[in-house]
Amino acid sequence: MINPDIHGVDYQHGQTYGYYDVRYFVFARDEYICQVCKKKGKILHTHHIVYRSEGGTDRADNLITVCSDCHTSEAHKKGGILYKWMKNHKKAKQYKEPPFMNTLRRRTFQKYSEAEITYGSETSHKRKELCLEKTHYSDAIAITGIESIKENPEECFWIKQFRKKKRSLHEATPRKGRKVKNVKAKRNSKNTKQLNGWYLNDEVICFGQRGWISGFTGTSSAYVANRNGEYIQIPSKNYKQVNLSDLKPISHNANWQYVVA
Repeated sequence: MINPDIHGVDYQHGQTYGYYDVRYFVFARDEYICQVCKKKGKILHTHHIVYRSEGGTDRADNLITVCSDCHTSEAHKKGGILYKWMKNHKKAKQYKEPPFMNTLRRRTFQKYSEAEITYGSETSHKRKELCLEKTHYSDAIAITGIESIKENPEECFWIKQFRKKKRSLHEATPRKGRKVKNVKAKRNSKNTKQLNGWYLNDEVICFGQRGWISGFTGTSSAYVANRNGEYIQIPSKNYKQVNLSDLKPISHNANWQYVVA
């Protein structure tokens, strides 16, 4: 057993906890992309990396997404790509950001306290009945349980995390472009936390556009990015730096950016 101390309800909380079945877990983890040809939109299978005939388990870490065109008997035989995967101990892709996603989910619930938890695999058949393509947006529509779609809602909720703390400030070895390692965790001008009463990630109006302060430069200028990460520039000029006097405050934020539009 992976966890000898498991007991009670923990028996139900394995790698596929929260998914209708292991297939949807593997497909979602691999982003519905065949891991052989790297193509999307094909008929998919869950392939055992270590064949069951060779003692392979049905655990998600021994399963990988392969399309019907690549999941052939020839590929399973000696010399085939799937055979090589088994002999070379190929590792399946793993989710790398579960703590971040849990935090994101908690923040979303704080914004919409009436929300309930559900999963894409539980709404797959609803999405197909509504003839919607596979997207997060379509899943969100299907989750509502509506029987038919009459109009597309104009309002959407957008959330993004903004990192203020620069974890790369202290260096054991110099980064590319540096001649001396930054052992004192010294910040450059773009990493300045605040300037003249303005702070990183403050939400502002800049030349009629909504954005967030992503950095400072000099003694009175800042970089402002929109929700797509694009810099808001001075009209008719190709300047990324804008004067603080051109900014109108909307809100002072911590590490999160919200938009209801």
